[in-house]
Amino acid sequence: MSDKRSAGAGAVLARECLRVRADFWDLGMLSWIPLALYLLIWLIFSAGMARDVPVALVDEDHSAASRQLGRWLDASPGVAVVAQAADGAEAMALLRERRAYGFVLIPRGFEGQLLGGRAASVQWFYNGQFSSHAGGLTRDVRTVASTLSAGVELGARAKRGAGPVQAAQQFEPIRSRMVSLFNENTSYESFLVLALIPSMLQIFVVVAVVTSVGRELRDASVPQWLATAGGSWPRAVLGKLALPLLAFALQALLFLLFFAVLRGWAVAGSVAALVAGLLLLVLAYLGVGLLLIGVTLSLRNALSAAAFITAPAFAYAGQGFPLLAMPPLARAWAQALPLTHYLQLQSRHWLGGAPWRYGVVDMLTLAGFALGCGGLGLLLLSRRGNSAAAWGKT
Repeated sequence: MSDKRSAGAGAVLARECLRVRADFWDLGMLSWIPLALYLLIWLIFSAGMARDVPVALVDEDHSAASRQLGRWLDASPGVAVVAQAADGAEAMALLRERRAYGFVLIPRGFEGQLLGGRAASVQWFYNGQFSSHAGGLTRDVRTVASTLSAGVELGARAKRGAGPVQAAQQFEPIRSRMVSLFNENTSYESFLVLALIPSMLQIFVVVAVVTSVGRELRDASVPQWLATAGGSWPRAVLGKLALPLLAFALQALLFLLFFAVLRGWAVAGSVAALVAGLLLLVLAYLGVGLLLIGVTLSLRNALSAAAFITAPAFAYAGQGFPLLAMPPLARAWAQALPLTHYLQLQSRHWLGGAPWRYGVVDMLTLAGFALGCGGLGLLLLSRRGNSAAAWGKT
């Protein structure tokens, strides 16, 4: 009996390999198309940090101090002063034209206030529509302004007879030391790419399952498919899912090796938990795809449902917006997606350095998705897929 089952599933796998090999696009959906998209995502964010983001400068003071501030701003790695605007209206025009994402206004009397020992203000206007641009630019502008301010204050105290160490202590009696953990360089490569590639992977997994099973229903080739499997739905489904399981599990491992070894984002926590999480993610979405086609029995409807579930999944995964800050309904939907649980596991283990036991709940949840969705999908197909009424639908 064991040999018969193995032969049935193996025969279905061989049949599936022949079909995929004969179709350029089906083969591409399991191989080069996902890999090309992963590479494109990495290339977009491979720089890690946004550098030389354009800003404008409005210098109404035209003094040595204002020119020094402008030079320091331009020398900051994240800022490029691309225009010297005559006034705020001209600078606003540059923002609306997307030629700049913010501007610094140095008012008249800036140097005089500094030399007179009075507080001098510099105004920073930025386009809040682009939060990633604004965050990096604001940080650099504040750093430059604080550095110039500290230099002026320390120089004034030194002129009054304070030594360098004493002047520094008087100027900043309480110091805050900020330490960035787990992503020390605030790299977008580790923040976004490590999360976006699994997000794309889950889309391809579901589409592959829905397409491969849905075509059997659409083309009314279910009898031949089942005959190849010896009339057994479990063997038919096992043989059908073996190829996407192998293809996407291999892609998941390549993803891990590329970033952990070649790119140097070494796994700080449990490698075993991360590998298990990746494989369970693939299995979970194999189950989701099987459930969708089992419920709809229609290739078109199942693909539409797959797009609805997988395409916006990243937005609910807690990477761009905190999961705990979401409304209850959105948070419940996020918890109903396998991707959310995998990315929580990945963030703990890859850069966070958590031991394997911190991912047990997430791994069990992913296993539950795989078994629950896959088992229900198989049950629905075995009960409804034998009927000729289910065949021939688009």
